[in-house]
Amino acid sequence: MAAAAIVAVACSGPETTTAPASTTPTTAPATTAAPTSPPTTAAPSTTLAPDEQPAPLDATALAAELSFAEQSIRDTSLDDQLRAAWGRRQQRLYRQLAVNEEWAEETLRLVDPDVADAVNLNWTARKELSGLGSSGPLSTKLPAWRIRDPLPVNELRSFYDEAATATGIDWEYLAGINLVETRMGRIEGLSTAGATGPMQFLPSTWEECCEGDPTVDRDAIIGAATYLNQRGGPEDMAKALQGYNNSGYYVRAVTAYADVLRADPDALWGYHAWEVFFRSEAGLVRIPTGYNEPEAIDAAAWIAANPQHVVN
Repeated sequence: MAAAAIVAVACSGPETTTAPASTTPTTAPATTAAPTSPPTTAAPSTTLAPDEQPAPLDATALAAELSFAEQSIRDTSLDDQLRAAWGRRQQRLYRQLAVNEEWAEETLRLVDPDVADAVNLNWTARKELSGLGSSGPLSTKLPAWRIRDPLPVNELRSFYDEAATATGIDWEYLAGINLVETRMGRIEGLSTAGATGPMQFLPSTWEECCEGDPTVDRDAIIGAATYLNQRGGPEDMAKALQGYNNSGYYVRAVTAYADVLRADPDALWGYHAWEVFFRSEAGLVRIPTGYNEPEAIDAAAWIAANPQHVVN
C-alpha cells in the first residue's frame, strides 16, 4: 500500500475517524436512473454568499441547488473566489443528500441533464467512501494535523499534467487521489498508518519507488503517478488503484471523481474548494485553515472553544 486512506475517511463523505475496511465488495454500486426533467425550483438566493445559504428542505429544492452549484463551478466567467464559494456549497449539498438519503432517488432524477452524470458520479463516490469506515467507536480526539490552503488550481493542474506526461497515468486519477487523501494537500500530518504528504505515502513505499520529498506537492504527485505506473497503470487502473489502497470502495470512489474530471476538467474548481470535516464523538466539525495541533486534542474542549465550526 502506498497510501493510507484514513485521512480520506476523516475528511470526506462519511466524515468518520475509523480505519478503512480491508475487504473488497463484490458488487458494483447501484446506479440511478437518468433524469427525466429539470428541477422546478428557482435558483438559490443571490442575497447570501453561496456557502452561507441555508440547507434545502426537500428533494426538489436540493436537486435545483445541486444543479445550480455544479453549473456555477463550471462557469468560467465567474471569478476564482466565487467559484470556490460554489465549490464549498457543492460539498455541503452532497452532505445534505447523505443526511437525507431517502431523497436520493428523486433528487438524482430531477437534477439538470447537463450535470446529471457529474451529480450521479459524485454521489457514487460519497457512498463508496462511506464504506471505508468501520463500525468502531468515534474518536474523542481531534487529529494532530495542520490545515493549510492548497496550492492554486492551475499550479496543481500543472503538476498533474507533468506527472501524466512522464508516466502515462491520466491526470484525473491523480487529482482524485489528491482530493480523497488530503483535500488537495490541505491536511498536513501523519495518518494512523504513518503515511505522510499530500498523496499519503508510507515512508518505506516512498523509498522503494520514488524520488524527492513526499511532503512536497509536486514530488508527491509525480511519485503517485510513478507508483501507479509500477502497479499496472495506465493499462489497468483498477489494479493500480487497488495497489494504492487495497479497498474496492477506494478504487470506485477515485474512479468516479476521475470520470467527473474527464468529462469536464472545470469540475476541478469545485473539488479544490472542498473543506476538511471530521466526525468525533463530540460532533461533526469543520477544521479550518490555520488549525495546527502537533498532538491529538480533546474534541469536546475544542468544540466548546470553537462553536462556529460545529456542523449541525
